[in-house]
Amino acid sequence: MGGARAVCICLSLLLGSCGLYERGGTFHADFHDAPNVSLAEYSRYLQERSSGLITPVASGKSAGSRQVTFTWDPFSRKRIVAPTAFGHTELQDLFTFDQDRFVRESGAPDFLTAAYQTYNQWPFDYRRQAAVRPYRTLASWGGLFYPPIRTLTRPVSFYHSGFAPDTSSSVSDSPYFDPVFQRALDLETQTELTYGNTLRALYNGVEAFPEKLRLARSAKKFLYLAVMALVADSTGREIVRILVERKRAGVDVRLIVDDFYTFSISGFAVGTLEREGIPIARVADKRLNQMDRMFHNKFWIRDGEEAILGGMNVLDYENTSTGFDFQNRDTDLLIRGPAVTSLLDSFVRLWKRYDRDDRPIAVGESTLVRQLETERAAGVRGAEHYARWLGDPQTRMNGICRTAVQGDDADPQNIVTLLTRYTENARQSFYFTTPGVECNVRADATESIDVLATVMLEKCRLPSFQGTVVTNGIDGGWGESTIFLRTRVKDSELVHDPLWVDIMTPIVDGGGREVAGNLRATMRPFLRVGLKAYQYINYIHAKEFYFDRLLVGIGSWNFDVYSADRNHESMVFCLDNALREQEERHLVLDMINSVPVLLK
Repeated sequence: MGGARAVCICLSLLLGSCGLYERGGTFHADFHDAPNVSLAEYSRYLQERSSGLITPVASGKSAGSRQVTFTWDPFSRKRIVAPTAFGHTELQDLFTFDQDRFVRESGAPDFLTAAYQTYNQWPFDYRRQAAVRPYRTLASWGGLFYPPIRTLTRPVSFYHSGFAPDTSSSVSDSPYFDPVFQRALDLETQTELTYGNTLRALYNGVEAFPEKLRLARSAKKFLYLAVMALVADSTGREIVRILVERKRAGVDVRLIVDDFYTFSISGFAVGTLEREGIPIARVADKRLNQMDRMFHNKFWIRDGEEAILGGMNVLDYENTSTGFDFQNRDTDLLIRGPAVTSLLDSFVRLWKRYDRDDRPIAVGESTLVRQLETERAAGVRGAEHYARWLGDPQTRMNGICRTAVQGDDADPQNIVTLLTRYTENARQSFYFTTPGVECNVRADATESIDVLATVMLEKCRLPSFQGTVVTNGIDGGWGESTIFLRTRVKDSELVHDPLWVDIMTPIVDGGGREVAGNLRATMRPFLRVGLKAYQYINYIHAKEFYFDRLLVGIGSWNFDVYSADRNHESMVFCLDNALREQEERHLVLDMINSVPVLLK
């Protein structure tokens, strides 16, 4: 096997490349066992193979100063690994990519187009579900042919020409600014708009987790959490400690959690909280024929003043993630303003329905009644104010939000209905990020997720309309299961146990190929009409929606039949200039750190 692998590696290294990349290479290929290669050797190799587009960072990071050596990965001929002592960030920081020259020499209008053209000109390996890159790349780069780009150092339009500065927020005829359209959504989904919210997206655990700690520690009256899973790992235990501390300080601390996940992975944390007298309501809505439905919400409320809502559960894979370290790439939203009261209303309703002991929630209820009355009097809540908010260019993008917390059977605040109506009324574009895309667009499809998918498909047929989806594939694999297996591989390497490395690495690789293949099959009808699809380099768990460069949605809703028709889910959709600017920058960051799905 070793000889056959070496022959394959030798052949792959001798194959010529195309486009900007030249033939050649400095590393030695006549080996039977994987050799160690120094940083200097690998740097020369990358510079030659990329025609100088990829170069070592001159200043040198800690990995470089520690004389890192690389090994050709025996499981993938195109992947290079480093000793487990080096983290992904260290390895990603060893090299830089000449973005300006890459775009200039490609003749493309922006970075994303240049990258798409590059992937598209290479042969495609159907067995591996990946383009055949002309040089070996670090495993820490995922499926990219350049080091991950963690910061946008050029204007957003350099990366995505469609995000050039514009005046779309002042387009008065957008349906999203139409009070009649918004009142119709009120009636159809039992939701309403609020005005004057302050919003900040929190990308990945490194941004979201400190805010959750701050929010929890600063609670004076009450702290309410609605979460699917609370795991007693290192960050989970920190949250548990703070919740207990707040309870002992007289704060009304309560949780609503999914019953099955409490039984399977959250039992220790939930048990600890209950022993401290913290009330917990368990949601058990599974059916004998639908065991996959769940309480999938993730939102926190502090004193009726602040809330955090999004896609993150309480576990290390979320709370410590940077978005580039092969943990979850996720997004939460920090909210201040009347939208918090809407979430509080939903929490109180959920508590009254699912608390089996019928314990009163007086502190939350009294706050809710008082804040609803105050907000209506202040004119920041209520359909009678829609024309005033939405008709004025100075106010129509000033924190106008609609919260939707759907219950069992996606009732009554149905999120897929909101997404379908927003997509139907989009005139220029939509951008979705989602862990997966599960739908079909056959003529006889009747599930609500398929109706939404069909609307998306028809939108992408329109001239000049741009639809984009960022999801998972070769690198994200099976999500948390893949992350768990990768962690076990690293643990095995640290104790020099090759058995589990040899067993689990092919499983991880196979999972990535399976997900990528399924995605390509699902997306094929969309790709044919011009939709762009991307596979992120980590597991993307974020659920974000962006319409016409105006309306941003963030929450827990996945693009599948479970979120559409069965699960408890929560979303916030906002018209807000500051939030849309945040969203555009991070959407571009996600796309340039993704591998495009090719129509091949």
